[in-house]
Amino acid sequence: MGAKRKAGAKREMKPIRFKVLRTDSSIATAQETIENRLGLPTGSVRLVNPNGRKARADGSVGALLRSWE
Repeated sequence: MGAKRKAGAKREMKPIRFKVLRTDSSIATAQETIENRLGLPTGSVRLVNPNGRKARADGSVGALLRSWE
């Protein structure tokens, strides 16, 4: 499953745990959640539609996922 560490090797970074975004959450909430979890600056995450255009902030994550299928 995971790669085994050598005896005495120390972990370099604390692992990050992620939860799946709810499909009924808004695009704006999803972008904010991703930025906060990864420690990114505000406005640095942009979710886009398959045609490359920015997803509407009031749209749902489920609708965005369906458009990518």
